[in-house]
Amino acid sequence: MDDNIDRIKDELEEARQCLHQTVDEVNRKVEEKVETVAQLQPVRLVEDHPLWSVCIAGALGFALGYRNNGPVTVMVLGGVIAAALSEAWNDGLGNNDTK
Repeated sequence: MDDNIDRIKDELEEARQCLHQTVDEVNRKVEEKVETVAQLQPVRLVEDHPLWSVCIAGALGFALGYRNNGPVTVMVLGGVIAAALSEAWNDGLGNNDTK
């Protein structure tokens, strides 16, 4: 009888530890997802990159307001997109030598 009680207590303790590990893992994954979502919110992007936000908004306003969608519009939007991609490359992927 005592053998069964000890075995059941051991199984309960093992199940409790497994449950705690699972809960910790779920909490960690939820925190990662929340951080990712928070970083991609428009307010956060504007706060982190105010100059780029203004440039992109101005270029889009120019493109939408310009009645003769000619080559000037394409050049302005292309320049803003190229500059934004260049900045992203230099800040993120392309600048790994400082680590």
